[in-house]
Amino acid sequence: MQYDLIIGIDPAGIGSNGIVIYSNETNNIVFNETFKTKTVLESKNLYKEYFLLTKKHFINQKILVIVENFFLSSKQLLTNPLATPKIIGALMVLIQDVMNWDYFENHPKNKNKITDYKGNIKLTKHEQDAYKHIQYYLKNHKKILIFDNYLRKL
Repeated sequence: MQYDLIIGIDPAGIGSNGIVIYSNETNNIVFNETFKTKTVLESKNLYKEYFLLTKKHFINQKILVIVENFFLSSKQLLTNPLATPKIIGALMVLIQDVMNWDYFENHPKNKNKITDYKGNIKLTKHEQDAYKHIQYYLKNHKKILIFDNYLRKL
């Protein structure tokens, strides 16, 4: 399925959250932001504002939102390890039930397979992560379409 816009999200819940909006039509980043929050509620409300503005400016566009999933390893030291899973759950509800957009969770290790953005926009670490999830999806989705087209010819 071809999407007009793909939104990549590196969620924190509390702390630094990254968001990148990528246009498939222009193959460019059309928006990027890192915002810091002190509560999960504050994060949810800011994401909701971004989503509503996006919906207003990109009427009738097919939109996919990719959210980095959360895995806590024994090497991580987090002061509030529940904040990220909470915001991921809130994002799922906002994206699927409020915005009626497609939702996809991507594994954190997948971003390691993609090189950093080298364009004319300076991205923060969190925006780079969000961008890499978009690129990972595009790279792997293209392979699926090629394979699907191949099977149809058989």
